[in-house]
Amino acid sequence: MTSGPGRIFYRIGVAVALAAAVLQVWINLAVGIVGSEDNPVNQGFYGVVVAAGACAFTARFKADGMARAMLATAGVQALLALAVATAPSTARDEPMGALGVLALSGGFAALWLASAASFHKSARQGAEGPFVTRAKATE
Repeated sequence: MTSGPGRIFYRIGVAVALAAAVLQVWINLAVGIVGSEDNPVNQGFYGVVVAAGACAFTARFKADGMARAMLATAGVQALLALAVATAPSTARDEPMGALGVLALSGGFAALWLASAASFHKSARQGAEGPFVTRAKATE
């Protein structure tokens, strides 16, 4: 991996993605995103974090792939939020209800998008990823 700004943006992308994942799991375990922490609908939000990890692994942690992975994760977050918010049972859950689920999920989607933007910037500046070594051409 190259040094300089690309590496810094890569690390920022990792930090934001990890913060989003930890916060989402923590909130879901503590009080639940939909209703209480015992609501089975909350299981889907763990799936978003699993999807982020699976996408990152598939991208081999390279900066350009990580940008697409975090963009996909933001999409999964948004689609899940829409599905949960439009479910009839969510409207009855107090105090947040459908609007609260959309707002909280929108915040998480913004974090995933911020991570994607940081990885994109890293890739544009030539950083590849933490496990990539460039072979030097010997001529």
